[in-house]
This record gives sequence, C-alpha cells and structure tokens, in this order.
Amino acid sequence: MSLFFQDFSSWLQGMLFILIIYHTTSYFFTKDKSFAIYAAYLLLVTIYLIPKTANDTSLYLAEKFNYFFNAFNWIIQIWYWMLYSWFCINFLNLKEKDIRLAVQIMLYILVTTVFCTLFFIVDYFLLHQQYMTRFFLFVYTPISLIIISFFIKAIYKFKDKINKFFIIGLVFFLGFSVIALCLSFVENYPFTNIDPIGFFKIGVLLEAIILSIGLAYKYHNYRKERDNYNALLIAELQKNDALKDQLNEKLSEKVENHKLAEVQALYEKQINELKLTSLLSQMNPHFIFNALNSIKLYIINHEPKIAAYYLNKFSKLIRKILEASTTKQVTLQEELETMDLYMTIENIRFSNEIDFNINVNEIIDLKAIQIPPLVLQPFLENALWHGLSSKKKNKKISVSIVKKTKKHIQIIIEDNGIGRKASAKIKAEKSINRKSIGINLTKDRFTNFVKNLQNDYTIIYEDLKDKNNKPLGTKVIIELPLL
Repeated sequence: MSLFFQDFSSWLQGMLFILIIYHTTSYFFTKDKSFAIYAAYLLLVTIYLIPKTANDTSLYLAEKFNYFFNAFNWIIQIWYWMLYSWFCINFLNLKEKDIRLAVQIMLYILVTTVFCTLFFIVDYFLLHQQYMTRFFLFVYTPISLIIISFFIKAIYKFKDKINKFFIIGLVFFLGFSVIALCLSFVENYPFTNIDPIGFFKIGVLLEAIILSIGLAYKYHNYRKERDNYNALLIAELQKNDALKDQLNEKLSEKVENHKLAEVQALYEKQINELKLTSLLSQMNPHFIFNALNSIKLYIINHEPKIAAYYLNKFSKLIRKILEASTTKQVTLQEELETMDLYMTIENIRFSNEIDFNINVNEIIDLKAIQIPPLVLQPFLENALWHGLSSKKKNKKISVSIVKKTKKHIQIIIEDNGIGRKASAKIKAEKSINRKSIGINLTKDRFTNFVKNLQNDYTIIYEDLKDKNNKPLGTKVIIELPLL
C-alpha cells in the first residue's frame, strides 16, 4: 500500500502538470479568468507538493532548493488558498449573482494576503522563522475556517450546476486538508500505509478533477449561449431578407401600373418601414433571460414580495416593448417611463447599487415631443455594462432633458464609470466579442426619423475627466429636431 501511494504521488504530480497546461491554454482561447487563476492555484499546490513527492526529479529539486521549501512551506499554502478564493469569485460569476458577497470575499483575500505576507517577511528576516508555523496553525487556519463557513453558506443559496461543482470540490479539498492537518499531530498514528500528507493529496486529486469538469461545463454553456445568440441573429437577418424579397415581388407587380419615380418612392418608403420594424428587435435577448433568472433567485430565497414587485415591473416593461414594436413614434414621456422600468430591472443584477435619475427642464412638455421608441436603451446598456460593470461602488447614471433651441431638444446620458478608454481595453482583452449593433441601429433609426425634417440629429460623446486627467465617466449628448 505504501508503494501505491508513492506511485500515486508521482501520478498526481503528472496530472497536475497536465491540468496546469490545459487550463492555461484554455484561458488564451476564452479569456475567462477562471482558467488562469485555477492554473496558478494548481501551480502553487504542485510546488508545495514537490518535497512531499518521492520520485527522482522531486527529490533532486527538494534537495537543491531545500532552504526555499522549508522557508516557504506555510506561506505558500496561504497563497494558493487566496488564489482559490479568487477563483471562486470568477468561477461562480459572483459579481453578477451577488456583488456584495464578491466584494466581501475580495476584501478577505486582500486583507489576508497582505497581513500574512507581512507577517511572513517579519518572521523570516527578524524573528528567524520561529512563529510562522504557530501563526498558521493557531491563528490563520481557525479564523479562515470560520470565515469560509460563512462564505459557503452564502454561496450555497445559488441553486445551479456550477455552484454544485464548486461546493463538492471545496468540501473534498477542505475535508481532506483538515484530516491531514489533524493526523499530522496525532502521536499514535493509526495508519501504517499512508502518511497524513497522503490524505491531502487525495483531496487535491478529487477537487482538481471535479473543478476541471466544472470549468469544462462552464465553457460548454458559454459556447452554447453564444451559438444560440448567433442563431437568433441569423434567423432575424433571414427573416428581414425574406420580407425584402416579398416586398420586391409586390413592387415588381406594380411596375406596369406606376411611373418609375412613383415606384421608387413607394419602394423607399416601405423599406424604411421595414427597417423600423426590424430595428425594434435590437433589445439584447440575454436581458430577458437574465432578468427572469434574477427574479427567480428572489423566489428561491423565499422573498415573494420582492419577486412580485420586480415581476410586475418586468411585465410592464415587456408590455411597453411589445407596444413599441407596433408604432414608429412615442412621446418622450413614454420613452422615459420605459427606460425607468428597464433600469429598475437591470439594477437587480447590480444589487440595486446604481443611482439612476431623470432630470427634466420644467419648461419642457414631454407629452408633446415625439421620438422613435426604445432609442435610449442602447446608450443606457452601454453605460451599464461598459462603464459601470467594472466599477466597485458609487455607480450613477443620469438622463437629462434640455431644450436647447425652439427647434431642438437635447437628451444627455451621463455615467460616472471607468470611461471609454478603459472599457475598450477590457473589451480588447476578450478573445470572443459580440459586436454591438445597438448604437449603429439606433443611428439608422434617427436617420429615418429626421429624413423628412429640415434639421438633422447629432450624437456627441464626451470623456469626463478630473483635473489630473483621470476618467470620471462618459457623457452622451443626443440632439434631436422637434417635429
């Protein structure tokens, strides 16, 4: 049996190397941080296990770098656990599910890493490594286990398969780690064929297998979701092509009875109407599914009043979207009411941290101003997911309505996010990007809207900065002619 565990250690080491290469490669294909962080975690675990693995290579490294492994034995365990905690945030998408929990775990990681590393440095250089072992066993371990138990309880409420993978893997890892730690201090050790560290290795093996399967499942879901979206988009384009073909057939039948100029005018008018109808479908389909999932969480968490409140808001929003699909114009008041509903639903995923407000000049009669329906939604969506999603706190979006002249009105959408430059950098780091078509479609709709008017529309982007030239957010100024 002892020979089995000696071979098992070497086999585990080889498997960990393979998984490190696999997850590192997967990161470059997906740009999902979960893969990179998990690969880094496995690398530290592998380094920690080198002096505890009985093969020629490990024995040589353990002997050659004996001082390093002895000095870093305890701190490296703290470091790989911090990586594992960071992996938890990205693997479970906690920033979307529960931003507060994600912030709490990040605070735990930051405080623990800084404090423990400083303690290690002081102990190493000033106290001759006398206290690190006792600090790890009697301070770090019990406190971390208590904190982790609260985190596990909070994480357990998310009833999805990804969560199950994580919980099972974590239970194996922590369970066998605690067993190994406790057995290492037992005087009459009951097992003769396996050392205490062998239990830790078993936990590492089971956890690595389960979490690797979980990462593969997560990536499978991501590709499936992307393929579904692409299929939806292709179907919409095919639908538009079919409508255009029908239109061409109808027009060709009328050519004999109309003059060429009249036919061209009719064709252009019907094409523009077709564009308006198709462009109204620009609302991101993922928004619908995400909103329903967010409301479902309230039901799962036994918060029926909150769920009913948001479900009511959601149904009103969907009703307004359906109504908008049958009209070319709505009043500005109706548009702002729809956007307020849209922001209320989106704010669920931000744990209601976004301060959204609408400011209207008193002299403006919102009911007398006509605009195309749902044209403000893409700008608000950009402010949310490109400006504020990467920001941790103090998130604000405002919509201001100002009458610039007798013939023009200004709609100003302002956020205090990370700015367009930082957002573009984050987007460029992703290997798979869905090209945003919302703004381009909105420009087409504005063009059709003002086509028969004397004045044109303008859209101006302003990068807000402080006196030190640091980004403070983005301002979008939309200037529209009045009918």
